Amino acid sequence: MIAALEYRIRLAVRRTMFGVASGIMLFVGFAFLAVAGWIALSAFFEPMQLALIFGGIFVGLGLICLAMTRTSRAKISMAPSVNAPVSTVAPAAGVAAVGTLGTAFIQGISAGMAARKTTKPSAPPPGYDPAYEPHPHDLHHH
Repeated sequence: MIAALEYRIRLAVRRTMFGVASGIMLFVGFAFLAVAGWIALSAFFEPMQLALIFGGIFVGLGLICLAMTRTSRAKISMAPSVNAPVSTVAPAAGVAAVGTLGTAFIQGISAGMAARKTTKPSAPPPGYDPAYEPHPHDLHHH
């Protein structure tokens, strides 16, 4: 239960940190784009017209972003261990299960290594010369 709580806290802190950082970067980027747009369009429009254009653009973008926050939220699914109900079994049973899983993993690795040692390589194909290393250009068909 404590691990699930720690996971949720870390996830929330991480999302918040990246959200704040991306918000700052987006703000700075939009500010520079707005200034660049103002400079580029100042040759064609009066300052009052530019202010109306940029104001309308930013109000429109703001309304779109506000509308996006009003949509229904998708269900956030976390790792199964976090969504799992709190166990009523003694903690020793959980430790034993992890030990059994670790033992099975080690046995599988050992079996794979043993199988690799027992298999003999097949006879080389006719005309195979281990001293010859083909150049990469020799492998391309023209």
